[in-house]
Amino acid sequence: MSILPNWGFRNTVHAYHSDNTIKLGLKNADKNDSTAVIPLNELIKNHVPQVANNYKYWLNPLLFTGVIQTLYIVKTDYTKSFPVHFGRKLFQITKEDELAYDHLPEGQFSVDFAVEPIEKTKEEFQAKYKETLPEGFPRLHPRCRYYTEAEISSVLKSWSQDENAIVLVSPGLAGGINEPQIRAVVENLVKEGKHCLVLNGRGCCRTPITTPHITTGLDTSDMRYLVDKLHKEFPNKQIHLVGFSFGGLIIANYLAEEGEKSKITSAVTVSSPWNLLESSHHIYSSFCGRHLFEPSISFYLCNMMKNNKKALLDTDWFDEEDFNKFRKIITRAQQFDDKYTCKLAGFPSGPAYYMAASPILRTLKIKTPMLILNSMDDPVISSNYPIIDVKHNPYLYMATCDLGGHYAFVKPDGKFWFADVVPEFIGAFDKLVDKSVPIDDGGFSVKQIGFKDRISLY
Repeated sequence: MSILPNWGFRNTVHAYHSDNTIKLGLKNADKNDSTAVIPLNELIKNHVPQVANNYKYWLNPLLFTGVIQTLYIVKTDYTKSFPVHFGRKLFQITKEDELAYDHLPEGQFSVDFAVEPIEKTKEEFQAKYKETLPEGFPRLHPRCRYYTEAEISSVLKSWSQDENAIVLVSPGLAGGINEPQIRAVVENLVKEGKHCLVLNGRGCCRTPITTPHITTGLDTSDMRYLVDKLHKEFPNKQIHLVGFSFGGLIIANYLAEEGEKSKITSAVTVSSPWNLLESSHHIYSSFCGRHLFEPSISFYLCNMMKNNKKALLDTDWFDEEDFNKFRKIITRAQQFDDKYTCKLAGFPSGPAYYMAASPILRTLKIKTPMLILNSMDDPVISSNYPIIDVKHNPYLYMATCDLGGHYAFVKPDGKFWFADVVPEFIGAFDKLVDKSVPIDDGGFSVKQIGFKDRISLY
């Protein structure tokens, strides 16, 4: 029931896709039968009806704007909701690894594996938690502890005993398993037998860095490294990606870089920005953006830097005294990105980094089936989505909702709309799609034919 534009609680989905979406091979079909395929849009229409065009559903009537939807997540205590257990593993990137991949810096990052708890009691868990927590490391979020190599090996061995898909989750900016949205999606996926893990950005989710590098929107090599490891260990399993907010931006950039070499079966992004420069203007253009969301994002970014300053002190771009002054006067995220992030990514300014890291520049390079979920009342990112490019790319399906805020979509029962959509989409692929059958994209290929001497995009 819409009261004013972007007000209300009766939500409507608007779907966008190519007239001729890719054709996916079906499991248990005769590989010589050219009709044993299903177009992407038909797969979604038949098996993920909640993202079909003009689908309507109810949101919480008390959360009748995108701002209220978004703030509700921040202010509500979800700590005991979606009680998934995780085992954390640290991945150490060596000099040898750095040489094997482009833009893969030395150092460490963490991955949280969704697990069945080994411990029978809370006391047993606490004892094991204290035993495995590395010295000097910050405490972890509830229901998560570091796993030993033997325990991780046992988890991976259990994965090898079935054909169920693997789902790799990429969190939002400075986020992780502390976010209820991630736990809600993972909980539903695990109930359906999927094997889930969460890739934390460097310096995020209470994982200290050991080298002076914090994740940017162009840092896709940690994901590439992890996907390669998973694919090598489980060559016959489907691997799916799910990205929330900034994590979806990294997924889009990663898949664009991989192109037709992609090892990923499908991907989903939720409330992810496509144009960072426009999103920066969008959030600052509203009262709530300037006074609520910008200060929160700035705090998270500065807190991440403060928690990792020990590893940054030897760089020529970080000075502790200067940083302490800066964090007292910062009012928006663009100031942080102009001072620090652009230097990490190798750009002269924040706006230059924003344009380079925006997936909108490379949307047509993505050659992996992708479901894109966004709202039109998002108070944090620009809602000027790449609809035209989506219609040109047969691998993409975009579902925009009139309402839902940023990464919220809270229904009357307090649960998140996308927490059902993501498992439905991945479940349809896992059940129906044969990943060994080449995707028929009708010869889709995009090439830039002019001005490559000045700017090379395709």
